[in-house]
Amino acid sequence: MADIYRQENDLIPWYLNGAAAMVCALALIIMAALGPLGTGDILYRTSQSGIWQIMGQDLTDLFLIIPLLLVGGVLQLMRRDSAKYFLILTPITLMYTGLSVGAGQEWTAYPGNVENYFWIFLTLIVGGLLILIGTLPRFADHDTPAFSKQGLRLFVLLTTIALLFFAKMWLGQIAEVAASGDLVDGSYSDASNAFWVVRYLDLGVCVPLGFMALFLLASHPSIAYKLVLLLFGFLITMAVTVNTMALVQVLNDDPAIASTGAGLAIFPVLLVLMLVGLFYLVKPKMGRASRGSL
Repeated sequence: MADIYRQENDLIPWYLNGAAAMVCALALIIMAALGPLGTGDILYRTSQSGIWQIMGQDLTDLFLIIPLLLVGGVLQLMRRDSAKYFLILTPITLMYTGLSVGAGQEWTAYPGNVENYFWIFLTLIVGGLLILIGTLPRFADHDTPAFSKQGLRLFVLLTTIALLFFAKMWLGQIAEVAASGDLVDGSYSDASNAFWVVRYLDLGVCVPLGFMALFLLASHPSIAYKLVLLLFGFLITMAVTVNTMALVQVLNDDPAIASTGAGLAIFPVLLVLMLVGLFYLVKPKMGRASRGSL
C-alpha cells in the first residue's frame, strides 16, 4: 500500500514511536482523571484560580491532545505514513506540560502532593522526546508542498507578527514583575516558580524555534516544513488551552479573570490565525491525498 512508509531514515523503531504516543495518551488520561476534573487526588500547589486553569488544561488534553496521540499512535503502529502529521503536533506540548506542571509546581505558597505523581510528568517529557526524535526524520523533501512565493511571504510575515506579539506579552509581564515584584492579579507571588518555568520555556525555546523555522521556511522550505508543523502544533494547543482556561474561569466567576484584560479577546484571535496557518500548511497535502484516493 502506498501509505505504508519506508523506514530507512528512522532514528528509533517505528513501534517504539507508536507505543510512546499511546503511553503519553494514557498518562494524560490518568492526569485528568486524578486531577480537579476527576477524583482530585492530585493536589496542585496553586490558588483556586490556578485550579480552574488546570481544569481548562485537562479539558484541552482530553479533547485535543489525547485524540491526536491516539490517532497518530494507531496509524504509527499500522505503519501509515500519515501518522507523522498527527504526531508532529504533540511533542513540544507534552514536554512543556511535564516540565511546567512537574517542576513549576514546586516552591509555591500552597500545599500539595504533586511530587507523588512525578511519574506522570516524567512520562510526558520522555514520551514527547521519543515522539520528537521518531517523527522529525520521517519528513522528507518531497513532503514539502509547493507554496507560492507571495503566499509563503505573507504566511511568514503574519506568523512572525504573532510570535513577536506573544514574546512581547511575556516580556511585558517580566518587566512588570521586575518593577513591582508581582503581577496585578497576584499570580506571580502565588506561584513564582511556575511563572519562570513557563517564561523560560516560551522565550528560550519555543519563540526562538519559531523564528528559526520561519527563516528557514522562507529560504529552505524543504528543511523547515517539519519544524513549522512542530511549532504550529504547540501554538495551536497553547491557544486552545488558554482559551479553555479562560472559559472555565468565567464559568466559575473567577475574579482573577478581570486582570486578563485584552487577553480574553487576543487569544481567540490568535487561535483563529494559527488554525488558518495550519490549514495553509497542510492544504496542499490534503488535496494531493484526495486526488490519490480517486
